[in-house]
Amino acid sequence: MMNIREVRKRDSRVVPFDLDKISDAIYRAQLSVGAADAGYARELAEVVGHFLVTEISGSREDGIPHIEEIQDVVEKVLMSRPDCGELAKSYILYRRKREVLRQTLEVRQEKGPPEKGTPGEFPAVEKTDAGVSSWKKALITAALIREADLDPSVAEEIAASVEAKVLRTGILLISTSLIRELVDNELFERGYDAKLKKQAPLSLPKYDLEKMVHGEAAGTSQGLRSTPREIEQDIARRMLLQYSLEEVLSPEVARAHRNGRFYVHDLGNPLRCYRLLAGLQDVLSLQEPGIGELVSREIQVSNVPLTPAGVDSLPLSSPGQLDAVPELVIEVETARAGYGEFFDSLVEGVRRGGEAPHLLIRISPLNTREIEELATRLVLLAGVGIEFDLVPLSCSRIQHGTREPVLVAGKTTINLPRAAYRSARGGGASIETELDEIVALAVKGIRERTRLLARIFSGEESPFAALCGIAGIGADGRLLEEGATGIIGLVGLNECVRYLCGAQLHESGRAGDKALEIIGGLQERLEVEENRLGLSLVLEESRNRGEIRRLQAMDGRLYPENVRGLEEAGALYSSGVRSQDPDPLRSMELLAPYLTTVVPRAGVVGTGLSSASISHEQYCGFLAGAQEIFSSQAATVIKEE
Repeated sequence: MMNIREVRKRDSRVVPFDLDKISDAIYRAQLSVGAADAGYARELAEVVGHFLVTEISGSREDGIPHIEEIQDVVEKVLMSRPDCGELAKSYILYRRKREVLRQTLEVRQEKGPPEKGTPGEFPAVEKTDAGVSSWKKALITAALIREADLDPSVAEEIAASVEAKVLRTGILLISTSLIRELVDNELFERGYDAKLKKQAPLSLPKYDLEKMVHGEAAGTSQGLRSTPREIEQDIARRMLLQYSLEEVLSPEVARAHRNGRFYVHDLGNPLRCYRLLAGLQDVLSLQEPGIGELVSREIQVSNVPLTPAGVDSLPLSSPGQLDAVPELVIEVETARAGYGEFFDSLVEGVRRGGEAPHLLIRISPLNTREIEELATRLVLLAGVGIEFDLVPLSCSRIQHGTREPVLVAGKTTINLPRAAYRSARGGGASIETELDEIVALAVKGIRERTRLLARIFSGEESPFAALCGIAGIGADGRLLEEGATGIIGLVGLNECVRYLCGAQLHESGRAGDKALEIIGGLQERLEVEENRLGLSLVLEESRNRGEIRRLQAMDGRLYPENVRGLEEAGALYSSGVRSQDPDPLRSMELLAPYLTTVVPRAGVVGTGLSSASISHEQYCGFLAGAQEIFSSQAATVIKEE
């Protein structure tokens, strides 16, 4: 009999017609007068359907009745039945009451009005001068369809249920946060847990927000006031960190980060690459928006023109030109012609009060006079951040320099001491088994971040389209996904080996052999992942004290017996593959065997030496001794190859 398939709602949307909803409405009215009969309610609903077909749908070109017309017909049918007098009265009063409530109920928007298309403002309302808007059930339906990916019919059903609950309360003003809680509860009760998670808002506790606003949050620099912009950026980073953990990373990767098995860097900057390796001219030639918009941490510049003209382009002599660059590392080769003039210009720039970039100095074999000249220049750069790469390039698997821009999509630092602790507690499982699992998860996390970056740089309509072309990113994002590099950082090899062997790296040949075995195994695992994924992967030391402190603190809570000694001594896990030997040359001698596999990130100046106080004689002795150590190591490597 029924040929009505659709109904027009109050907001003009057309939805499928459902006779059961009419039957349910009549049954609820029966309950209100104390004589409920589901069968009779269904019979009355079918009579309503018959009237709709004969009196309304037939007279319409589209054949679609309006919801108000359907309710009018229900009233007519009930009033025409002698036995439905009380029932008709109850239905009419209930309908009028809901109509009045819909017209008078207002929604208070607790946050600023969202921009068009912005997710998270749920339900979306347009804010009036008074900060409120009229109640519109359709906005809840639309938000559920958009944010939770629900089928329209299910979204409509949930919105109707929420509306019924709100109207039953009789309140005249409701906040958007309370509406969201009602919707969340409805989703949960109906088993839509995944949908609930998808439309759940990202938020910060008000207590934490207040602390951040007033500069009292944990981690802020003592004695320093943050600017309003810095506070705002910190709040935004914390929100993006939640987004990274919940949406960018898979649950198992996020869990490993939270548990301290490794540390995923820069989760608060998921829309930017971690690092860029490029030539100086590549960086200087980039137009607005600048390269700093693309990279969150460090730009390492190679192939520097070693002339005074080259120095004129550096931040110390052109303030503001590279303001957007997070951290500039200049790579200098002492074997190249002009490096002396380059250093002289750099020294002059520092004397003028300029801010010098961090220096990565690759030292080729030097005679005594050349060592003394270099030491003289380095002393004049007192206080400048300096690292040394003393391994001949032919002996290093890692190419520090690059002729084409290389994007480092992300970095994940492995907690090596934790791997050792877990292997011992795991019923005799070997550390190799533990590292197999953790490397697979770490690489998976880097891959997930790379895919996000590739996706947001894809297409002409992307908000990042203006950055395409920088550092080789194509408009389709494909070049980023295929050509980016991922870094696997290392923390605490010395403590890992000490736990396994009972001795530190510099105290036992057995400990040293175990350390090399672990690093060699890690490199083999990365090579397997590289071949499988087509992603370039590099082992690198991690030097950030914040991440080391975080990982050690978590280990201290889970394995206090293993970390207590370090905490009592006020010491931290060693950086990367470093030992705790206080002698810088001895430390370098122990480090040398690893540098054909691991990129050093903690400079040798700073491990027993400080560029702020080291003398000319100390530099000379250090450089001469270092070259002897690494020349011996280079000969060993060449012989083995």
